Amino acid sequence: MKTKDRILKYSLQLFNNEGEQNITPVDIANVLDISPGNLYYHFKGKDPIIRQLFLDFEEEFKMVLRAPIEKPLDLSDNWVYFYILFEEVADFRFFYRNLQSILERYEDLERRFRALVSLKIKTMRSLLDALNKSGFTTISAIEADQMAERFALQLTYWPTYQTLMHDTDSTPISIHNGVFGLISQLSPYVNNGSEEFLSLLVEFRDKMLRAANS
Repeated sequence: MKTKDRILKYSLQLFNNEGEQNITPVDIANVLDISPGNLYYHFKGKDPIIRQLFLDFEEEFKMVLRAPIEKPLDLSDNWVYFYILFEEVADFRFFYRNLQSILERYEDLERRFRALVSLKIKTMRSLLDALNKSGFTTISAIEADQMAERFALQLTYWPTYQTLMHDTDSTPISIHNGVFGLISQLSPYVNNGSEEFLSLLVEFRDKMLRAANS
């Protein structure tokens, strides 16, 4: 792996585990066992590292978010897709956890992140429309609009909430609970068996949590 890629990889790990505000370029260089001068050759401080990490995340997340818009998912794929969304956010959780501070420091990223949140809303609306079209749910247009925004909101502020309320949970456990909390909101709108749907969700969640704790 090239030195530049190693810097990005280990910077992301440090930022996620310890918070980017607590990490200095010297810390990154020490973890990589390179000189601060070598790090500075590739990135002129921490700011360019954060910016590049965001650009890489943005590119990948846009591809994930656009997928169900360009080609609707099969009904059985929705659960897996929500896991992918939460895993993407978890992989970049340092940014979400310190969102306000970072966006205030990097004005160019604020515009790009706002566009990313707008795409989240569009994707959520597309998923809800597909569930309606398949006959799995019956959600009115007004309810679907509001639910799409709630889903996007949950995906955006989930890392902050987890840190505040469940800071001892592992990342897999946080993801299982996050996916359950989001998908369970569909249960009142499920046709032909909303209670059965919720029971299945609870059963699956508990199974996944037991596996994560073992």
